[in-house]
Amino acid sequence: MHTVVNHGLWIASGLLLFVVALIRFSRPPTNRTGTTFLLFYTGVLFYYALLIGLWLLVIILVSAGGYGFDGIPIAQSLKANEWLSPSLPVIGFLVITVASQFKLVGRLDTGARQFCIQLAAIPAEAEQLAVELAHGQLQLMDPTLIENVSREITLNIGENALHLTNDGSLASRFTRAVSLYWLFIMPDNAGTPLPFPTNISGRSTYTRIMRLNERAVEQSLGLYDSLMENGLACFTSSKSTRAMEDALKKSIQDLSLTVCRLIARWVLYLEVTENRRRKRLSSMGLNPRDHSPAFGRDQWVASILVIIVLFLFMSIAVPGKQPFGQTFMYSVLMAIQLGMAVIAGTAVAQRFIRREEENVWQFPPLAELTIAALVVVGLCIVLRIGWPLVPDLLNTGSISLAQSLSEFSDRWPFVLLPFVCTFSIGLMCAHLGTQNWNWFRLALLGGALNAATFVVTALLIAQLLSGEFLERIQGTPNLTKLLTSLGIAGFVLGAIVLAIFPRSIRSSQMVTMFDPSRPFLTKVRLGAADTTDQPAEISSGGAGRMGPRGASRELGSYSRDSIADLEGRYVCFRPTFTNAAVVNAYEISIHWDDKRACLVFEERNRTDSSHSQIGQVHIPDGRPFMNLVTVDKGAVRLIMVTRPDHVGIARGLMLTLANPGGVHFIPATAPVVLRRLSDVVPQMGFVHQNSSDYATYIAQLSDVAPEFATFAAVAHLQEAT
Repeated sequence: MHTVVNHGLWIASGLLLFVVALIRFSRPPTNRTGTTFLLFYTGVLFYYALLIGLWLLVIILVSAGGYGFDGIPIAQSLKANEWLSPSLPVIGFLVITVASQFKLVGRLDTGARQFCIQLAAIPAEAEQLAVELAHGQLQLMDPTLIENVSREITLNIGENALHLTNDGSLASRFTRAVSLYWLFIMPDNAGTPLPFPTNISGRSTYTRIMRLNERAVEQSLGLYDSLMENGLACFTSSKSTRAMEDALKKSIQDLSLTVCRLIARWVLYLEVTENRRRKRLSSMGLNPRDHSPAFGRDQWVASILVIIVLFLFMSIAVPGKQPFGQTFMYSVLMAIQLGMAVIAGTAVAQRFIRREEENVWQFPPLAELTIAALVVVGLCIVLRIGWPLVPDLLNTGSISLAQSLSEFSDRWPFVLLPFVCTFSIGLMCAHLGTQNWNWFRLALLGGALNAATFVVTALLIAQLLSGEFLERIQGTPNLTKLLTSLGIAGFVLGAIVLAIFPRSIRSSQMVTMFDPSRPFLTKVRLGAADTTDQPAEISSGGAGRMGPRGASRELGSYSRDSIADLEGRYVCFRPTFTNAAVVNAYEISIHWDDKRACLVFEERNRTDSSHSQIGQVHIPDGRPFMNLVTVDKGAVRLIMVTRPDHVGIARGLMLTLANPGGVHFIPATAPVVLRRLSDVVPQMGFVHQNSSDYATYIAQLSDVAPEFATFAAVAHLQEAT
């Protein structure tokens, strides 16, 4: 009875400490609304592990083995009184709970919580989802909502401001921002029912989110008023100015992002799984980017079953001294541990691949993999210690924790396998997952690399295990069975993951690229026309039919290898349209884009930065020219130049729109030169006659016509004499 009470005190104190960790970690209460369910509780577990460590440290210091506490009366009493000694876990719990009220300890506790909050991606997940929702598609489905939005815009501004189709026009974006406000903010402001399907839990969570984010709600009210004022000025003016349109666009962006932040927090708080969040958002008419895991639940279960069968087959083919039942249990245990390693490795690889970075080589995600591997090791330790307790509890009705710890001390080196597996799977998926190889080649390479990793890890495990233990489970200290079984398991696991993961990643990328509800966003300004943050046109040929190593037919069907010499940085210069004596010079970067499977160009360091453009490069087959094209809502800007010669110079013409009179836009053309940049960077910006590089610019522009471009002049009629 006394032993049961002691165990009960330890278990109760540990559980209460988890409650303390959960309450503290949830402060402020918006923490839970800023991240996913899994990441939130990952942060909680890390914080709980820190508290457990401090709890055990306090118990050790206060107990008889502590140094420096002999002079404290309570320590002397605990040592002398056998009835007070079992209460050490409770005393440690009270110390941990109360100590945070002191200023210094409170600072340490806050620092620990902030570290764990960063691990839980608070509020990064909510912000990422909010940005995706703010730039995604909105499809109004509730008739009452459509009627209210239409009446609000028509009566207050006018019919020209109402546009319910997602075509990227200014009226469409304005209507979308108003609709978002009426979708999520107006029900709270006016006390009306929610215009999307939800249950009691969803409505109560909605109320909680709005109360927890009162400042954001108040901000959205002010932004909505500003949006309506700017919309009134822009859409009712006989000729809207650029300043009016820019102010309206900023109001649209600010209100949309503020409302979508609240929507993201509501969905993250309400729904646990990714699939249910997508369904919830779809029921509201929103269509965010797909973040489903590339290695899903079905693949994970299949991998575990294959590993279990493989281990059982090896135990039958090369039998040891352990009973079959025990072998089966430890096969399941090892398969689950490797399954957790696969989940962690593929999750890190998926985040690495989908991270918004330039198309350059990236350093391996070692920091994220290390954190993921440590989490896996922690879970494996808990699983290995708790695994033998379940059969003991079912068979005898008691828990033999000492025996379980003794078994773990014999087998602890096996936790190195999931630790190393996390790194192996993560690195292979991160750097092989984007390769356009067939599944058999990827599976073969992945299996070989993972098998080699497992064999090396098996050698290390064998060195750490005692010979007595190996002889007890295998009947002989020979390492053949251990190396063979782990090597084959590594090959099969690596082959399965590398055969599935790249296809899932590529499929998700194609959906993201070509689904019209998820447009590719870029910042473009066509001529002097106004097209900020509009979806850039992607050729209908679709890089999806071609691999990432070849462009589509509409772009010229060129392969990356054939145009590798075109990649690089160039200075682009031409005469300005308002004053031909002034040269406009800026940088153009041309590089290969794996996602769109073509060359793309990007203008940088323009003095008139509002006109900077990003577009695709068209290269006709059999002709020594290349076309730098930007297309947006029917507007086209074209730079047609020759391929760079032996000194890196490309010459040709630019065709765009200009407004030399300051009012009307007219087509405009000018000679243009692209010159590959060397170590010496020439002058950029508006280059005048007194500048050092002016003469060189003018001389190279003068060479464009007539050898590289020609202008057809209109013949004049002679007057009759």
